[in-house]
Amino acid sequence: MVVYYPLFMNLKDQWVLVVGGGAVAYRKVKTLLASQALVRVVSPGLISPLEMLIDDKRCFWSMKEYSLTDLGDVVLVFACTEKAEVNDRVAADAQAASRPVNVADNQEKCSFIVPSIFRQGNLSIAVSTGGASPLVARQIRKQLEEIYGDPMAAYLDLLKTWRPEIKRKLPEAKRQAFWEKVTDGVIWEMIKADRLEEAKGVIEQCFQSLLD
Repeated sequence: MVVYYPLFMNLKDQWVLVVGGGAVAYRKVKTLLASQALVRVVSPGLISPLEMLIDDKRCFWSMKEYSLTDLGDVVLVFACTEKAEVNDRVAADAQAASRPVNVADNQEKCSFIVPSIFRQGNLSIAVSTGGASPLVARQIRKQLEEIYGDPMAAYLDLLKTWRPEIKRKLPEAKRQAFWEKVTDGVIWEMIKADRLEEAKGVIEQCFQSLLD
């Protein structure tokens, strides 16, 4: 049994190779661009939605069959074609070159798998069933979306604005006391009840109480 190591990776301005031009490739490219990656798509043809993402600035298309030279300097590889033999060749080449590779619908060929991801502002939750059931992972993600809706973005934004001030003006012991107080559930409940200004006031009071 493979035990996967969960990881959030910074792909900003990093090259990623996507081999394939269909619906699966489209979903991968869309997510990669949202993560600010530089994407190289290799495929003889593209479905229309994927072709619309090609801008020759952050997303590039090589209109051809895959070859070993396409690996170039990429940091991740996605094999998304409808031809098993092509996907197998991409996987073998990537692994030989020590490049992490994900192969659509073939977990045994993958060196990494992609979880079902829920994002709300600064919150990112990745759900994986270890490949046992991607559908169940998506179902769990939807349940989390119901629990952590729009208020979570406002909550984390508010906490984030305080981080520089707390770091500058409170000693380490008091920083811990501050964060424990403002994350004890009271502020979260206020924001869920659309009482953002009141929540800001409570955080301010907590901060003032900890100043020497």
